[in-house]
Amino acid sequence: MIGCHPPAAPAHPGPPPVILVSIDTLRADRVGAYGNPQGLTPNLDRFAQQAVVFDSAYSQAAQTGPSHGSIFSSRYPSQQTNLTDDTVLDPTHATLAEMLQAYGYQTAGFVSGGDLSPSRHLDRGFTTYESVVNFGSLYHTGPRSLAWLDTIDQSKPWFLFVHGYDTHSTYLKPTPFGYLHADPRATGPGEIAARTMTERIVDRTLAPNAQPLRALEVSLLRPWAPENRQAREEVLVQGEPPVVVSDADIAYIRGVYDGAVSYADAMFGTLMVGLESRGVLDQAVIVVMSDHGEQLGEHGAFGHSYGLDDEETHTVLIVRLPHGEHGGRHVAGLVEMLDILPTIASLVGATPPAGIDGHTLAPALADQPFVGRQYAHSTGNHLQRMASVRSEAGRLTWSGLFAGSPLFASITEYTRVDGPGFASSPGLAAQGRDALRAEMVRWARELDPPPDTAEAEPMPAELRQSLREHGYFEVTP
Repeated sequence: MIGCHPPAAPAHPGPPPVILVSIDTLRADRVGAYGNPQGLTPNLDRFAQQAVVFDSAYSQAAQTGPSHGSIFSSRYPSQQTNLTDDTVLDPTHATLAEMLQAYGYQTAGFVSGGDLSPSRHLDRGFTTYESVVNFGSLYHTGPRSLAWLDTIDQSKPWFLFVHGYDTHSTYLKPTPFGYLHADPRATGPGEIAARTMTERIVDRTLAPNAQPLRALEVSLLRPWAPENRQAREEVLVQGEPPVVVSDADIAYIRGVYDGAVSYADAMFGTLMVGLESRGVLDQAVIVVMSDHGEQLGEHGAFGHSYGLDDEETHTVLIVRLPHGEHGGRHVAGLVEMLDILPTIASLVGATPPAGIDGHTLAPALADQPFVGRQYAHSTGNHLQRMASVRSEAGRLTWSGLFAGSPLFASITEYTRVDGPGFASSPGLAAQGRDALRAEMVRWARELDPPPDTAEAEPMPAELRQSLREHGYFEVTP
């Protein structure tokens, strides 16, 4: 990937160029630099040898729009919008692109549609913002990004955002990557799901239609939890009968996903070669990230937006400084993806916008003493109605947020650790659960409201009664 050494572009007298590469839905545990032994990502691994790898980076949402909203604004998803699917950034707070633009940066974003389409309001601060192919790849956005670089004034700083849905469903990618880690002769439910919608698999059942299963997410608990089994069965018996997914099917789907990971790695390598051939690779700060991960059957489902476990929220975050300075190191401290904005601000000499929630990671990049966060927070959309908090000890997730509360008033009113809405990671001791619960309440109470709502709405009486019936109790009057 990075090997030849063409003539370098003229060094920038001012701040360095910045490149942000987003590989949508890439699980950290599939990358060799994060400990995967399968050799799926040789290009990313070579890049990581010249960069700083943040081993414990966590996204603030398991969905593309809210996650990128947090990255661009350095604010939590609940401060962007009132737990809805649309991402509406507070117009009073500058975004990453707007900040860089104010410092004289030429700005461009090349995305693959979906939740990053211009209609989703994440294009603020980009002079050029182009949705190349809907649910496309770095194969599509990379060349357009390089073409843009050929048109700009290289004597002035620039910011380039490149995005691809390379590891997003559907997982099956072009030859030779599609079956690189899976048997092409496979038949059955696994093969059907890999070609269509893995989101149709819940609790080892392939449903004919995914929409009824997603509709169940509005209930208090996860649809595959034991308490919701009856409701789930009532949905699945409607229409065509569901199909049971076997262990072999699950292994096959995971293999096809791994093929998508290798495909993404190849496209990333091609992009890096394009930067190197233009002599700009060693001039730029390059941040490579994933916005969220993906469930691959570990918690009863495939896809994302179903939960906030590590499979969906442990993300890739690799930062390469110009000329690979201080590269080849791993940072163990807990970080959040909304730390990207203040980190870039530190590296280019900018003052970050006021009121952000991120912390700069610049000391870690400079090989200076660095202590990560004590806690990392993630939230779901209006269907998930979940929140989670993670520490080095483990994770605590709560399902059943009141969707009308921008301040998550339901967290502060009903937070029973042993109630049916709570789930903790294996091995988390009672003391750890209590500490995480207290942190979740503290965090929820200190959040600012989203831009469209000034105050939390009262919890409806019927929801209050339902929560009581499910074993919750009031923590505050």
